[in-house]
Amino acid sequence: MDRDDVTAAITAFTSLVARPGAELPLDRAALTLSAVLRPGLDIERWLDDLDVLAASCPEGDRDGVVAGLLGAQRFAGDRSTYSDWRNSCLDHVLETGRGIPITLSVLLIEVARRRGIELVGIGMPAHFLVGDPHDPGWFVDPFHRGRTLDREGCERLLRDITRDQVPWRASHLDPTPSRAIVARMLNNLRAGFAQRGDRVRLALVTRMRMAMPELHSEDADAVRALAVLN
Repeated sequence: MDRDDVTAAITAFTSLVARPGAELPLDRAALTLSAVLRPGLDIERWLDDLDVLAASCPEGDRDGVVAGLLGAQRFAGDRSTYSDWRNSCLDHVLETGRGIPITLSVLLIEVARRRGIELVGIGMPAHFLVGDPHDPGWFVDPFHRGRTLDREGCERLLRDITRDQVPWRASHLDPTPSRAIVARMLNNLRAGFAQRGDRVRLALVTRMRMAMPELHSEDADAVRALAVLN
C-alpha cells in the first residue's frame, strides 16, 4: 500500500464524516471508504461511472430504474465469493456487476437519485434492502434480482435468513440514514478482517470507524489494532 495515498484517503474520509449533523453524500463516502482500502482509487472516475450508468437506465419511475439495473442480472448478488471484502467496495461492484446486499443497495439508491427518484436504505438485520419513502409498503431486494417485497414479505425473508433467531419488529423497515449505512459497511468489513486476521486492513477500518463521532468510542482491542499502522 502507498502510505501517502492511504493517508490522503483517510483524511478525505474523516472530512466527510466528522460532523454528525452534516448531510453525508452516500456515493462519495462509499467510494472514499474504498479508496482507503484500495490506495490510488480514482474516486471521480467512479462517480462519473455512476452518472453514465444512470443515463443508461430507461426513462420512467423507480421500477424502470430497478429493472434497468437489476434486470437480466446486469447487477446481482455475488453468491460464489460473498465474503470477499471487495464486495463492500462500490467501485468493485460497478466494475464486476456483483456485490452484497448493502453495496448493491447503495448503487441502486445513488443511480435512482441521479434520475430524480428518491429511494432509501432499509437496514433490516441480516439483509439490507431498499425502500421508497413515499410508499411504505414497497421494498426491493437488490441481491435477489431486484425482487419486490411487501412488509409481510420482508418479515418472511428475515425469518428465513435468520432461522427465526431474530424477533421481528416493524422498526426493522425504517429508513436508514446515509451515515448509518456507511457505519454498517465499516462494521461488516471489521468483522471480516478480524475473522481473517488481516491486521493492516482491520487497522484501516478501525481508523475510519474512529473518525465517525457515533463510532469513535472503541474498546482496547480496537485501539491495539491501530498499532500496525504506527
